[in-house]
Amino acid sequence: MFFRPMREAVLWGACGLLGLCASSGSASAQTTADQAPSNETIQKLVERLAAAEARIQQLEAAQSPKPAGNQTVAAPQPAPEAAVAAPATPAAPTTPEPVPEPVAAPMEESHDHMMEIPGGPALHFRGFFDFDYDQGSVAQQLQYPLGVPARGSFRAGEFDLFMTSQLSDKLSFVSELVFSTSPNNAFELDLERFQLTYRPSKYFEIGGGRFHTSIGYYNTAFHHGNWFSTATGRPFMYYFEDSGGVLPVHEVGLTMTGYVPSGKLNLHWIAEVGNGSSETGSPLFGDGVENFVSDRNRKDINFAAYIKPEWLSGLQVGGSFLTGSLIPSNGTPTVSQQISSAYAVFINPKWEFMNEAVLLHQQVTAGGRSFNSPLGYTQLAYHFGKYRPYFRFQEVNISNADPVTAFVGRYEGPSAGLRVDFFDYAALKLQYNRVFLRNAAAQNGLELQMAFTF
Repeated sequence: MFFRPMREAVLWGACGLLGLCASSGSASAQTTADQAPSNETIQKLVERLAAAEARIQQLEAAQSPKPAGNQTVAAPQPAPEAAVAAPATPAAPTTPEPVPEPVAAPMEESHDHMMEIPGGPALHFRGFFDFDYDQGSVAQQLQYPLGVPARGSFRAGEFDLFMTSQLSDKLSFVSELVFSTSPNNAFELDLERFQLTYRPSKYFEIGGGRFHTSIGYYNTAFHHGNWFSTATGRPFMYYFEDSGGVLPVHEVGLTMTGYVPSGKLNLHWIAEVGNGSSETGSPLFGDGVENFVSDRNRKDINFAAYIKPEWLSGLQVGGSFLTGSLIPSNGTPTVSQQISSAYAVFINPKWEFMNEAVLLHQQVTAGGRSFNSPLGYTQLAYHFGKYRPYFRFQEVNISNADPVTAFVGRYEGPSAGLRVDFFDYAALKLQYNRVFLRNAAAQNGLELQMAFTF
């Protein structure tokens, strides 16, 4: 405080003066008695020192914050040195008792739960988006129905918010919230994935929610972010349900997987059970994914396995088998469904070679007609620098009499394109499609796509 240096200066000055007087009295035997300071002089100096000390303490008390409540400030006391050297001096007047300040009433406790979790898990976001220009009847990322005349158009793709959270070292959550455009130019919001996974070891993990069914390879390797895929869109066979897809690419239920001790073979297994899909276009079940209500008691069951041998890095070979059923909306009997798949994929920093084949078998119950529909694609790409030219040939062949599939007919043909990664997280894709139809002339389409992650 301001007065503390003043006090120290006064004390040190007085002490120096007293010491000087005492030393001058004893320094020489020749000093005469009338030259030495008298006792009366010393006494006056001591009294003045005590008074100065009391005044300093009084000023400090006046400058300090007022004490709370009914507390009073104690009367200042003389300095110890003054109390010893001189008779006690009258005490300085006490500071008047301060008026208590009003205390604000405590705020009423809120009834709202703020949902704060100290030290809780962190939610991580990753975004994906693509913006396109399409020209031709088999552009628009090859969405069903194919072959419909279309005008050249700029188009917003999928705005995908990919979210993950690690709840503990063994428990995690993943979800995808996708904004997409529909043919009527409206934006639609879909929670495409939500999955809580418990993984106690590499030999077993279990997850529940909405996930991509483990049919083949592409459906679990590539989800809704087009930035990940080499081509502009998915193969015919893996169209999403709300785009007329023929396979149950989404499932709502439980999925389990794990590693099988197999040496350098690296064998993994997968088992899934879920609601399955309803017939696409049913007025009750919308896009065909049964997120909340199921139209039957029987559930889809899927088994899959794959190997990733160490002796050829980048190779993955596997297959799957799904059994389930569909209830047609036109009132015909239930249709049982079996889906068998096999694939061989080789991907390394330079090459991408994917091959998949699926046999979709559907049988009308009570001895009705059965349908076998072959699906497949082959895709080859080579990566050098920022450039990745690619080629894909694909086929979907569904009987026109199929009772539950919207994507009927035969669609096959090549696609050729070039992907340019001009930035680390942004890619430009140019793709040409030619599609041969069963009962119509071949169609052409050109797609230009900007895909990026943010």
